[in-house]
Amino acid sequence: MCIPNCPDEILADNQMLEKLYSPSAMKTRIVENTTNTRLELQTLLCALEFLKSDNENIIYGKMESTTIYTDCRTAIDLLRRRKRLESVHYRSKRKGSALVNADIYKSFFNLYDEFSPKLVWVKGHTSGKNRIGVQRIFSEVDRFVRNLLRNYISHNTSWVDK
Repeated sequence: MCIPNCPDEILADNQMLEKLYSPSAMKTRIVENTTNTRLELQTLLCALEFLKSDNENIIYGKMESTTIYTDCRTAIDLLRRRKRLESVHYRSKRKGSALVNADIYKSFFNLYDEFSPKLVWVKGHTSGKNRIGVQRIFSEVDRFVRNLLRNYISHNTSWVDK
């Protein structure tokens, strides 16, 4: 979930955060033939690409700040790993081969440099009674996306009886 131009004091207020959330503002993209980790990174990259596209449509200048909430620990750790990844040119330490997600890492760092978003890790898949603010929104987004996926699969899969 990505919330542009939102002061920290509003983000800390769970009730206000829930008011800012709008299911109609969600943007989705179909991604096929991927892994869980790659999909989470692709989702982060998509969010940054949507921000870039939205930012280019804003007449009065660059966005001041963006906070991205994610339950993907790999995405959060990328910034810590950046210096080493770049120093070895996105290659494996053991085999020397290109890393599987090198393309996404490079694209992420380019867009990160453009927007300098604040990345915030949140625990995903918490129980309903313990959800507040961002976690409640994550649950809503997760439910929405799962329903979209079910619908997509049911309309794009043909079962042939043999």
